[in-house]
Amino acid sequence: MARASLDQNFKDELSAIEQWFQVLSEAERTATLYSLLQHTTRVQQGFFVAYLQQLIRRE
Repeated sequence: MARASLDQNFKDELSAIEQWFQVLSEAERTATLYSLLQHTTRVQQGFFVAYLQQLIRRE
C-alpha cells in the first residue's frame, strides 16, 4: 500500500473512483462493495473486518 500510495496515477484513479462512488445511491454502493469484496484475499478480508469492527466501536 505504501508504494501504491506514492504513485500519482493511482492517486488520480482512486480520486475519480471516490467521486463516482459518492454519487451512487446506498443500494448501488452496497452492490458495488459486495462485488468488489468477492475479489479480495484472506489478508484483505481480515483487514476490512478489523477496520469495520473499529468503526462500529466508535459509534
